Amino acid sequence: MVAPIGKPGAVALPPKEAPLSVVGAVGGGEQPEALRPQEQRRRPHVVVKSAPTRRLEPGDLVCGDCGEGNPQTRKFCSRCGASLVDAESVRRRWWQRLLPRRGAKVRKAGERPKRGRNRGKSKLGKALGAVFPAIRKFVAVALILVGIAYGLFAPFRGWVNEQVVAGRQNIEWILFGKFDPVHPTGVKAAVQLADHPGAAATDGLTNTYWAAPVNGAEPALVFTFDHPVNLDRAIIRSGASGDFQAQHRPQKLHLVYSTGKTHDVDLSDSPDPQEIQLSDGAGVSSVEIHVVALYRSMTGSAVAVTEIELFQKSR
Repeated sequence: MVAPIGKPGAVALPPKEAPLSVVGAVGGGEQPEALRPQEQRRRPHVVVKSAPTRRLEPGDLVCGDCGEGNPQTRKFCSRCGASLVDAESVRRRWWQRLLPRRGAKVRKAGERPKRGRNRGKSKLGKALGAVFPAIRKFVAVALILVGIAYGLFAPFRGWVNEQVVAGRQNIEWILFGKFDPVHPTGVKAAVQLADHPGAAATDGLTNTYWAAPVNGAEPALVFTFDHPVNLDRAIIRSGASGDFQAQHRPQKLHLVYSTGKTHDVDLSDSPDPQEIQLSDGAGVSSVEIHVVALYRSMTGSAVAVTEIELFQKSR
């Protein structure tokens, strides 16, 4: 090999090889065409219904897709963006409807307030509109106080129940006819305590009562009448007056009429007057009232009945 003529000390470089053909490197085939970029497909957003993120208030719109509560002024859900056109509105509870609303009125989007509050109303309508909120508030407070007194004070509860029974009787007299009281001319007790005779059950007083021991003969009262009567209704006050739990109370009464027919009466364990509808008591001259079941007392040894009132329908 002959070194080229040049500068002293120069080194000869080997000749460059020809580049390989790309087609030959692939194996003789053609290069595939490049793919165009495709538009990215968005995955559908799945909305999962869950609990609302805030406390629901009356009037809020509950989204049907995700369950979020929204103010009634919104058109779309604040959490998932769904339309609230068909959303359900949270209703006020029954006791909230009795109380006056507080705060400014929330208006819907696009709703304009009227220029005058009483615009277009008559003088009577304006007066009622000014007075009615105060009346409604007073009635709501009065109902709450009456409910508390009814639940805590037994005398007040008994008085209210008596007034309710009397009012219902008046309504029934108007709609279905009047009932006249029937007073027995004779009262006899099968057994009785000396200081609580059987006559105390029909003396018209609520501070006396009939009491009979339950360890011997069956407690019973016999009412007699001086002429045939129709027994259609009875009002019974169970227990000892003044101390309801002191003695046993009748749970079931068995009535035997002078005609031979009978009638059973189930009583509740309550000191309030109980109105009973009687059957098969037409044309009787006497009735036996047997105590066949008891509500037991923890301390007493006798059964007590404060008052029994009988009625017949007026002709």
